[in-house]
Amino acid sequence: PLGESKRGGEVYRLYDVGGQRNERRKWIHLFEGVNAVIFCAAISEYDQMLFEDETKNRMMETKELFDWVLKQRCFEKTSFMLFLNKFDIFEKKIQKVPLSVCEWFKDYQP
Repeated sequence: PLGESKRGGEVYRLYDVGGQRNERRKWIHLFEGVNAVIFCAAISEYDQMLFEDETKNRMMETKELFDWVLKQRCFEKTSFMLFLNKFDIFEKKIQKVPLSVCEWFKDYQP
C-alpha cells in the first residue's frame, strides 16, 4: 500500500493500482474484504487515447474498468465512491475540445 492508517479499530489502506490493462488481474485480490472503494477518474482525459491502444479513448476505458470492478464478486457488499478529478484541466480543455469527442458523451450538446 501507498499508505496505511489505523483509527478506532479500523484500518485504512491506500493503493494506487494504475490503469494498465495487464496489471488488473494482479491487484484485484488486494481488495478481498474491503468495506469501501474510492475510484478516481480523470475527467480531463475525455479526449485522450490509451498508450497501449491508440484507438481506445481513456475515459471509455476508465468507464469500462469501473463497470468491471463493480461486477467483481469480492465487491458484492462494498460501498463505492466515484471521484472525478483533474477538474481544473477539464475546465480549460472543454473550452477548446468538445465533450462529444468521447463516445460516452457523443450526444452531449451544451
